[in-house]
Amino acid sequence: MKRAVHEARELKKELVLLRKEKEEILAAARKSAMAAPGSGGKEATQHGSAGASKDKQSSNKAAELKLKQQIQTLTTRIKELESDTRELQQQVSELESENQAVAAQSTVDLSEKDREIAALQDELKKTKLVADETKRKCQKMLKEKEEEAQRALQENEQLARCAKTLQGQLALLPQLKKQLEHAKEKRADVAEVWQKKLEQRNQAFLREEEASKRKLAESAAQVAELVEQKHDLQTRLEELEGKIGEIDSIHQTEMRDETQRHVDLETLAKQLEERLLAAEIVARKAEQAEVVALETQKQETRLRQLAEDAADAVEARAEKAERELAGAQQQLNSLEEALQARGVTLDYLLKQQNPVSVAGRASSMAHNGKTRATNTLKKPSPTTSRCKTVPKMQRSTTIEATSNNEDERDR
Repeated sequence: MKRAVHEARELKKELVLLRKEKEEILAAARKSAMAAPGSGGKEATQHGSAGASKDKQSSNKAAELKLKQQIQTLTTRIKELESDTRELQQQVSELESENQAVAAQSTVDLSEKDREIAALQDELKKTKLVADETKRKCQKMLKEKEEEAQRALQENEQLARCAKTLQGQLALLPQLKKQLEHAKEKRADVAEVWQKKLEQRNQAFLREEEASKRKLAESAAQVAELVEQKHDLQTRLEELEGKIGEIDSIHQTEMRDETQRHVDLETLAKQLEERLLAAEIVARKAEQAEVVALETQKQETRLRQLAEDAADAVEARAEKAERELAGAQQQLNSLEEALQARGVTLDYLLKQQNPVSVAGRASSMAHNGKTRATNTLKKPSPTTSRCKTVPKMQRSTTIEATSNNEDERDR
């Protein structure tokens, strides 16, 4: 294009020079034509010689013929040059239109790339926000897990205290048995010593003996119940210890999974940031190439080949940018697939403000198990009170029996 413009300008300069030469030749021909008849009349009047005038006329005619031939050649040359200039102007206009179309297309492509880069930046910001929110939720869940572990330790301490109290109550059982045996021995001694007196009151003593047997049977039943309750409590303690161990193992596995997921999300976010930075660098290079193309259009001394090469370079860089953006899109798709493999999608993370994780389900299950364990622990409380009340009843029965025996002795 630049070469054609340069040739057109040179042709215009040649046309101007040829027109000037044509005008000069025409002016010289007019001057010679005007000078020829005047000089002939003067010579005819002065000298009266016909031969000299004929020679001059013949020379003037020859000069006129030469001038006419030169004028014809110049006119033909001017017409050819004008046709060439018109063709060159048409070529220049076509090349300018092509360059304008290429520039418009490059600007449209660059604007599309800018929009794509802006969309990618928005997506990166959204992913960063989602990662921050997930990090905050993970930290919150870790705190909740630690609190639950502390509560479980407190419950274990309470269970240990309950076990100690039960052991203390079970330690009282042999003492009660000894008291019963001692009472029986006393009763046998009293029966042997006061056998004669008791024969008179045999019926009353038999009634008292039956009552004491009933009381002994009740106390034996209570002892059996206490033994059964002891076994039940021991089994419950073992079950609770097993549940606590399972909860601790589940908690540790959940902690490890959450930390691994957090690390994976951070690495993916860093990779996306690096790829977006590379895309921005490519976009900047494309903008620089556009500036270079515009400068090449403004400069008239450059050749057309340089402009075409610059346009090709811009197209190549734009294609490279498109390929890199396609790679970034593929990587985003791979990220979505990885999240789907873990049971989470980007759309779900963006839409859900409080996503429910697997760790949350496990924590809820552990919490339900703990509440059941606490309910089962709270149920044996009446048995403990019953265990506490039983010795008092047995003591009252023994005291009543001894008091009755003393009354009988007094009588």
